Amino acid sequence: MKIDAELQSQVDAQLLEQGSFAVLDFLMDSGRLLPDDYERWRRGEVASLDEVLMGSVDKIRSQVETMAHYARKIGLVEEQQTFHAWRPDAAPGAQPLTISVDANLRGLIGARFAPAQDLPQLDLFFDNPVVALTSGIVRALSAGNIEEGQRLLDRLYDQAPNHADLPAYDRLLAALSHKTKPIDDPRRELSLLLQVSTTAKRLMASQARDLLTPLWRHQAQALRGHAFRAEEPDLHRSFSLCQAQDWEDAADAVRAEPQWWLAAPLCLRLAQSCFYRRDRIGGLTAWFHLCWHAPAEAGDVLDHRRHPDIGMVASWHRFSDLVEDCGPGSEDALGAADFPAWLLWQEPGLTRELAADLSTGDTTGEKSYRFVHAWIAARRANRHGEEMSLRKALQAANPVLFDCLKRSVTG
Repeated sequence: MKIDAELQSQVDAQLLEQGSFAVLDFLMDSGRLLPDDYERWRRGEVASLDEVLMGSVDKIRSQVETMAHYARKIGLVEEQQTFHAWRPDAAPGAQPLTISVDANLRGLIGARFAPAQDLPQLDLFFDNPVVALTSGIVRALSAGNIEEGQRLLDRLYDQAPNHADLPAYDRLLAALSHKTKPIDDPRRELSLLLQVSTTAKRLMASQARDLLTPLWRHQAQALRGHAFRAEEPDLHRSFSLCQAQDWEDAADAVRAEPQWWLAAPLCLRLAQSCFYRRDRIGGLTAWFHLCWHAPAEAGDVLDHRRHPDIGMVASWHRFSDLVEDCGPGSEDALGAADFPAWLLWQEPGLTRELAADLSTGDTTGEKSYRFVHAWIAARRANRHGEEMSLRKALQAANPVLFDCLKRSVTG
């Protein structure tokens, strides 16, 4: 069963960021399950996810089946997750929520894939009361049940007063209470959330999302109306919405900012949002602006794979390899600012979806993009005289790039 490259990138990105792959996270990241609908389901207001999944159920089933097959193929071990309602009065042992009435889809959506050493040992879980208490605290934090979490934490203090993570669980419970309180100081709340996020991911693994998402969305709400400031780039609602993995709203928050394309953090957030929503054209637009306006940062992010878009990283490395082969001086003459023009040349079909005037700046990289865009259009329309004029114009404006393009395999 062959997996689509974009779907494989989604699995690989989750593994890189979280150390495991959960199908439910994919559904949320890709827009198949909206954050509000997920929260309604967790509150018990929706009978099953069948009612709220976006798009064709058959297409969803096909996608997650191939992703599950890929996860097993690379040696990950499958475990089934159960989900309980977010109710303060939920009793231990309560009936779990219904994922789907379709048994096959229920098993797929409930699946989490992780390296074998990361999965809990069941005999240890049931035989060790301290492990049982910490697991219970995690479930309570995930369900937003402060009272139950505090009760179990008090028992953990009694049974294991030297447990290394007692202060950490205390901090997580304290943070949980913040989602019902107004945020008077977003800067202080940001600092707290960044600390809590690191702790939650360590202690709660995949369940950290249930604790952190409402907190980050609460912070995003408090930041409504706060303009982006380069001195404090994370004190903008787009950052909080990305942390909450609310990709649709994160993209809207970026695009609502005047001249977002001039701010590297906003470009990167939009590119991340578009990757998870499988909006390649929107993602390319963000990447191209980043390459033109912050080429050093674009190159650093792509060189060190500090972004989940593995396809873009692969294209960047092909470009870098070509630059090395173009002869002495090429590496000094070409960089990230030239990458958009090269990628357009490699995929000429993009000219049908990306505007020629995507950027109107006068930098060499921006002008090269416009030359290549027009060149491809002239060649497609058999306007040979115009094509030759554009070739000469690009050669005069950016001779090293022109030479590299001649060496490339063209469409």
